[in-house]
Amino acid sequence: MPVNKLKELVKIALIQRNINQAELAKLIGISPAYLSDILNDNRSGKKVDEIKQKIVKILDIE
Repeated sequence: MPVNKLKELVKIALIQRNINQAELAKLIGISPAYLSDILNDNRSGKKVDEIKQKIVKILDIE
């Protein structure tokens, strides 16, 4: 999934669930800054791909 699309879907899902990025980061087990870097496409690699999969699963987005 393109990062821009993921970022938009995450933003919508967070609003729908009434939580913020910091709370999502805590659920995933990463820092809010690291989550922000991932959503802004400033990080890459296998670990980042795994985190993106966790985000999709936790927020139940496609």
